[in-house]
Amino acid sequence: MNAMPDCSKLDQSAQAYFNSLPTVFQEQIMQSGVEVTSKEDLERVYQNLLEKGKNC
Repeated sequence: MNAMPDCSKLDQSAQAYFNSLPTVFQEQIMQSGVEVTSKEDLERVYQNLLEKGKNC
């Protein structure tokens, strides 16, 4: 399993947003290996995961 997105690359608001997400989505983001460097990146990835979930 990959580690959490590199916290040194995330600002405080991005870290807080990541920590506010449901654990299942945190894990999916971590496992995806997607590069996230901002809160906006995290929001985009989270929205993509939600959309994928609706299509299943």
